[in-house]
Amino acid sequence: MAVAGILVLLYRRRTNAAVFQATTRNDKLMYVVLLAAMVLGLVAKLAHSSLSTGYDYRATIAPWARSLFTLQPDVDLMAGAPLAYRIHAAVGLALFALLPFTRLVHMFSAPVQYLFRPSLVYRSRDPDQSAARAPRRGWERIKY
Repeated sequence: MAVAGILVLLYRRRTNAAVFQATTRNDKLMYVVLLAAMVLGLVAKLAHSSLSTGYDYRATIAPWARSLFTLQPDVDLMAGAPLAYRIHAAVGLALFALLPFTRLVHMFSAPVQYLFRPSLVYRSRDPDQSAARAPRRGWERIKY
């Protein structure tokens, strides 16, 4: 589902003219790294699932990730992990490094005030346009 979700986001970014024009190189790089992290995680899990050799990542990788958050990383825990999991972790860390330079930084801003703000009414800056027609109800299509 996550891969399908990012594909929908990419479709919107390519088909909506305003969103496409606002896309930066960092945004494009972020989408590539985010998709790579998701696909690599899926590949790592499927390659080492209980259907094959079976690798219990909860015994090594999960404690390693917790050790990162306590700022006391235990490298030995990750050293024994399969290569697919290590690559997935490296791409995930690269994604965290990209966060401040992409639009993903907005996930930390917690825009709670948007839930309680009044509706915005946009008006044209052209004084002739507003006087030329009678006001109408509802949404109007914006021409780019």
